[in-house]
Amino acid sequence: MIQLMGRIVRNMKSPGAHKEAEEVVGRVRAAGLGPRHVPVLFALVLNGPVPVGVLARHLALSPATVSQLVGELQGGGFVERHPDERDRRRMIVSLDERHRAMVERFAWRRLRPMRMTMEALGPVERAHFLHGWRTLVEMMEQAGVGDPVGEPDAPSGNGSGGQGGPCAR
Repeated sequence: MIQLMGRIVRNMKSPGAHKEAEEVVGRVRAAGLGPRHVPVLFALVLNGPVPVGVLARHLALSPATVSQLVGELQGGGFVERHPDERDRRRMIVSLDERHRAMVERFAWRRLRPMRMTMEALGPVERAHFLHGWRTLVEMMEQAGVGDPVGEPDAPSGNGSGGQGGPCAR
């Protein structure tokens, strides 16, 4: 499982894997922005124009952090903000038309393997797959990113994660 996760991460992070990723990352960097801005663009493709608070929930970040990222993306010409017609106090964030096609190509290309995986699974398998991923994410969040290696509750043994080990489930 660890090897598979490593392969997934490498494929997701590899900007050279797809022309679209190179283009998006190149333009983001040229605007003086970084990789932390890309998930905001991705979320806007998936969720359409949304208020900052909704975008923050989709990204599991604080509204203040998302507001800062959106401001920086707006400065780089990637997003635009306009008042919500129903509530003028709220700002709606959307992709700027100048970059929309490029960002959408990138996002849909990155989502293609996941969509294909979900389509290949039956309803019960899909539910189990999603449950497993949710559990993994929750356990990672509980453990914390900076936990030291060799913590007291780490499994003993050779660490191979072979059959019967913690990685086999």
